[in-house]
Amino acid sequence: MSQGQQLLDEGRFDDALAWFESHDDIRSRFGRAVALQLLGRFDQAEAAYELVLAADPKHVETLANLIAMNVEKFNLDLVELYSNRLLGIDSGSPIALRGLIVVAVERREYAVAARYFALLAPGGENCRDAVEYRLSRRMVERLKHHPLKDPHGSTAYPY
Repeated sequence: MSQGQQLLDEGRFDDALAWFESHDDIRSRFGRAVALQLLGRFDQAEAAYELVLAADPKHVETLANLIAMNVEKFNLDLVELYSNRLLGIDSGSPIALRGLIVVAVERREYAVAARYFALLAPGGENCRDAVEYRLSRRMVERLKHHPLKDPHGSTAYPY
């Protein structure tokens, strides 16, 4: 573990930022972006994450953090963009699926949200809890029980 990571773990975000800024490798660039995000400096964090993606377009942790940050900022277009980008790398990425669930529900596209919800690990209690930070329990139950039609006409349920 780097000293910068240890400082992040201790909640010393300003010190971590200074440590990461004194190094110039991809891990330090990522750490800098994380520190900026944790400090609530979202515009700077996004720019720092973009530098990481310029060096490694498939940096999964960066895409996951961009999804989480943009859910917090409630920028649905960017949540959708980064979620789709992450799904292109990892088709079962829980954070990407959760991001798309939030986007679909906010747009009142419940059938779409239910499809993404069904792709989360079936039966996993963590799936329900993971989306509840943005959705009410009633909405989660609605998605859980939303019938999905497949091309053969049968009805499937996410659980």
